[in-house]
Amino acid sequence: MFSFNHILWILLSAAFAYSLVLMFLRVGLKKAGLVMCGISILSEGSKILSDMVPSTLGGMHLDPQCLPFHLCSMLLFVVFYITFSEDCGKRQAAIDFTSVMGTMGSILAILIPTNGTEFNTVYPYQCFVYHAGLLAFSLYLIVGKKARLGRKAMVRNIVIILSLEVFAIYINGLLAVYDTNFLYVVRPPMENLPILNLNGGWHMYFMKITLLGLLAIVLFHLPFVLKERRENGSDK
Repeated sequence: MFSFNHILWILLSAAFAYSLVLMFLRVGLKKAGLVMCGISILSEGSKILSDMVPSTLGGMHLDPQCLPFHLCSMLLFVVFYITFSEDCGKRQAAIDFTSVMGTMGSILAILIPTNGTEFNTVYPYQCFVYHAGLLAFSLYLIVGKKARLGRKAMVRNIVIILSLEVFAIYINGLLAVYDTNFLYVVRPPMENLPILNLNGGWHMYFMKITLLGLLAIVLFHLPFVLKERRENGSDK
């Protein structure tokens, strides 16, 4: 799993993300969002150019497996919303969701390179550059104190991710002929993973990936929930 190329990609992604976080802290949310929008456009643009496949009636169409229905891919639309929308409750909810899911999802995507780790194809560049950028933007939202990750945000994020999981079941069913695996609800992202595997059958796998996701969200929010509780207690 951790080949030399993969380790090198991890180091490059970490350095890129760290540099972006420092820059985002200097320029503020609007410009940070514009940079992340640019990274998203480059990533999706290169995907469209490199993943078009012949259509049965002539012409070309985008490979259905490359549709933006994975969690990190869906977040690119949220980034655009955060960048160009007015300050309101929905925008804050989008910031809170992105800060958590972007951080966890990007780290997992970098550690589990489903697009390969070669340096002579475009696919690893799409994966690592985009996820490093998303990781930086998500961390900036937390470090820059744009996100409000208290109990309310935790409950809201859990509801959203469970809703997206149900959505992914339907989308994968609709596109089953193309063997899609959005949000990895069909099968694990890679073979021979220690916990996330099909050894106990699909229902056991689905339960494990759901519970692990919920546990990760709770643990991510826990320090912020405890801090919120202490602050509310001190105000009494």
